Amino acid sequence: MNTEAKKNVLLISLDDAVAFWKYKSLFGEVLQTPNLDRICGQSTSFHSAYCQAPVCSPSRASFMSGLSPHQTGVTHSDPHYFDKVASEKMWPSRLKHHGYHCVPGGKVMRGYRALPQEVHEAIYSTPYSDSHGRFSLARRKSRYANGKVPDHMEFGGHRGGRATTTEDAEHNLYDNQVAEDAISFLKTYDGQVPFYREVGFQSPHGPWITPRQFKEMYRFKAIRQPKDWARGFDVETPPTDLIRENIDSSSQRFWRQSVRNYFSAISYADEQIGRVWDALKTSSHAENTLVVILSDHGMHLGERNWFGKSTLWEQVVNVPLIIHDPAQPVGQVVSDPVALIDVGPTVLDYLGLPPIAASPGRSLLPQMRWERDPDRAVPSFFYDHAAMRKGKYRFIRYGNGSEQFFDLSRDWWQTQDLGANHPAYEQMRQAFDACCRDYGLEWQSEASHLAQA
Repeated sequence: MNTEAKKNVLLISLDDAVAFWKYKSLFGEVLQTPNLDRICGQSTSFHSAYCQAPVCSPSRASFMSGLSPHQTGVTHSDPHYFDKVASEKMWPSRLKHHGYHCVPGGKVMRGYRALPQEVHEAIYSTPYSDSHGRFSLARRKSRYANGKVPDHMEFGGHRGGRATTTEDAEHNLYDNQVAEDAISFLKTYDGQVPFYREVGFQSPHGPWITPRQFKEMYRFKAIRQPKDWARGFDVETPPTDLIRENIDSSSQRFWRQSVRNYFSAISYADEQIGRVWDALKTSSHAENTLVVILSDHGMHLGERNWFGKSTLWEQVVNVPLIIHDPAQPVGQVVSDPVALIDVGPTVLDYLGLPPIAASPGRSLLPQMRWERDPDRAVPSFFYDHAAMRKGKYRFIRYGNGSEQFFDLSRDWWQTQDLGANHPAYEQMRQAFDACCRDYGLEWQSEASHLAQA
């Protein structure tokens, strides 16, 4: 392998992270992400990036393979999805094939446990034995008779709002372990071949355990619900497999504490990202490492009485996506719709490697170099439900044939369905059918019978 001018790749993954820039002051109290903000000042931030599935495994199977959920066959939660998707389909395996030193680190491909041995060995360069017991999750309250975890306290709200109260407990948090491991790698790697390194954080996935200072960072009494929520939401159209109420957002104190818990986890993840970023930028790899930061999907933060994911509305499928090219350390915002499925094609294009056959994803290098594509249609799928972002509109069709149609420029919270009589409806319906077809889902009739394309 000719290593001259070869680039490294650092992939940083968050779990359940909203498109944080849209939440900066949305609830009154400012969401604090100083490290992500400074990284964005030197990177391309895609503010209209969308996951291809609103839960973990189908989203990760998609953006790590460059294939859509209806191409992988992973359309809903499936912790064993490598039974359906060959490990050779994952684009990091291509990097290994071309001589890269590929190293896992935290939750990226799947969950927190080690991958099956044959999968690990097809994708990564490190010994399989190294992947066992590397990182540990926080202790569960159920392990203790009184439900109280030593060296922790609770701040209230959804899932309790746990926080560590000692340095030892803080050090043992999953994300600290992952960051420390990545920092050590960046400081010490001196291999002759370029590297691909994963850094997969748990935050801001629940139960939102952080060091105490991150909970105290937010004045929960200053958190306010957006006025648009008062218009109400359509609770009849969405099928029950997508959403179920799990919080009473009319209980203001409880809801505010819950938002504080989530915001604290975002800020904690931000600190860990900043630590890894600083380690990279003070290392010998600073000028030849492409950095990609993303999340598998977002979250509802109490609207519709739902603190969770799994829907096809904007708050869940719009995700953070940041790409840093050290040769172009200029901050820019791209508002054109793009997809997480574009990450693999972008990395391969950047490295000068062959594209992924049959991938509906696109390289984002042109948009990183100031080209624009504002009319692109980007879909998301869950089971036999599908949605599309195109222009200022979001179009959703559920498996039972019911539809929703929203103008995001006027109604970002999607409270008012425009309906089939809207002038843009027919154009969007046709675009939606074509978009689904391009990503492997065929709507055979207006009765919404489905077939795999």
